[in-house]
Amino acid sequence: MLDAIPPESIPAAIARLAARAMVAAPVAPPAAAQADELLGPDAAAKLLHVSRRYVYVHAHELGAIRLGKGTRGRLRFSRAKLLARVAK
Repeated sequence: MLDAIPPESIPAAIARLAARAMVAAPVAPPAAAQADELLGPDAAAKLLHVSRRYVYVHAHELGAIRLGKGTRGRLRFSRAKLLARVAK
């Protein structure tokens, strides 16, 4: 394979390889920047070890997000916020 590179092109090839090696590798975003999972009331209750009724009664305190309009909109809860609440 090295025989396929003409001798006069070797310095340029080495320079290109060195330039590639110096480029920083892509870094994954921090865990906090990654998308947060939204949980329904049943999953939130299970995570918190409380009843579903507790989750509905304390929805505002738990940081609920209402998907849809009016009182019939579905409630969703951020897993990260719920875990932070448990850690307190």
